[in-house]
Amino acid sequence: MGTLDAGGNTLPTVAIARELARRGHDVSVLAHDSQHAAFAAAGLRPRPWSSPRAWSPRAEDPGLRTMLSWLPLASDPGYGRDLAAAVERSGAGLVLVDCMIPGALRRVRATGVRVALLVHAYSGYWRDQWSRRSPMGWWLRCAGAHPANRRALPDLLVVTTLPGLDVIPNGGGPLPAPTVQTGPVFATAPGTAAPAADDAPVLVSLSTISYPGQRQCLQRILDALDGLPVRAVATVGTSVEAHRLRPPSNVTMRSFASHAEVMPGVRAVIGHGGHGTTMLALAHGLPVLMFPMSGHTDQPLVAASVAAAGAGIALPRTASVAGIRDAVRRLTGDPALRERAARLGERLRAVDGAGAAATALEALTPLAPRAWQ
Repeated sequence: MGTLDAGGNTLPTVAIARELARRGHDVSVLAHDSQHAAFAAAGLRPRPWSSPRAWSPRAEDPGLRTMLSWLPLASDPGYGRDLAAAVERSGAGLVLVDCMIPGALRRVRATGVRVALLVHAYSGYWRDQWSRRSPMGWWLRCAGAHPANRRALPDLLVVTTLPGLDVIPNGGGPLPAPTVQTGPVFATAPGTAAPAADDAPVLVSLSTISYPGQRQCLQRILDALDGLPVRAVATVGTSVEAHRLRPPSNVTMRSFASHAEVMPGVRAVIGHGGHGTTMLALAHGLPVLMFPMSGHTDQPLVAASVAAAGAGIALPRTASVAGIRDAVRRLTGDPALRERAARLGERLRAVDGAGAAATALEALTPLAPRAWQ
C-alpha cells in the first residue's frame, strides 16, 4: 500500500490494512515517518518513502504557498518509483494507492500489477479536482500524472463514503473505472451510542492540517464559548500554535486526544467538516457544528450534506463570535438536531467499511503472497 501524511487518510488506510492482515494476507505499507506509529499500533511494520520530495502538511502560518504545495505532491513520481521497486522485490499481486498521490499510478501500472485507488473523501470533490476546469486537473495533465490517463487508470476505485450523503451519479465514480462505495472506514468501530449527559462537554477539534485562517477561527470559537453554560475540550494538535490562543475558563485545552476515546463522553462536536472527524462524530450519535477550512477540500461538501440531513450546522470559517454562540446554543439545546444525528449514527454503525474495502480488493485479484498498500 502507498499512503501519505495528509490528515484524515491515515486511519482509514490503517483499518483496511489491518483487515487484510486479519484475513491472512501479507500486507506491506510505504508511508511517511509521521504515520508509522499509527500502523505500528495496528501490528503493521511500515517502510519509509525514499524517492519522493520531503513533505509535511503543517505550516506555522499557512497561506497560498502552502496550498500550492499540494500540486507537486500529487504529481511527484517518486512515490511511483518506490512502489514499483517494492512490487519487483515482493511479487505483489495488488497495490492500493492513496488518491492524493495519483502521480504514482502510471509507474505502478507499468509493472503489470493490478492497482486500486483509495478515495477517502467525497467522490464529488475528486470529480471536480480531476476535471479540466480545476487547477489540480490542469497540473496533473501537464505533468503526465492524471489518473484518467489510459496508462495510469486504476483497475478499481474504493470510495470510503456513505451513500446518501455522498451521492455517486449512475454508479459512476470520479474516474471512468469500476467503483465500489464501502461506507466510512473507522480505525475503531464505534459501539452503541449512549445519550450523553446534559452537562457533558463539547469537543472542539479542527483539522490537523494547517489551513489559512484556522487559528483565527478557533479563537472565535473559544470566544463564543466564553460565558456559555457549556464545558468544552479543545484539541489543537500541531496545526495551530496553542500559546497564541486565549481559552476561556470553561474550555480545557489539550494538544492531542483520541477521538475514539473522547467522543463517547461528549454531547456534541465542533469541527472543520473533515470527512473522518465528522463521520466518526455522527457514528457516535453526536450533532456537529462545522466550519470548513478550505474550498480546496471536500469539507464544504461534507458540511453541506450533513446540514441538509438535519444532523449538523454549517458555518463559514469567518463566522462572527455572535453567530457561533447562537449556533452552539442550538447545537447543545435542539432535541431534533440530536435525534437526527442519532438516526444517522445508526446507519453509520451498521457499515463495515474496512470489511467491504477488503472484500472488494480480494475480488480484484488474489492477494497472496503479498498485498501492498
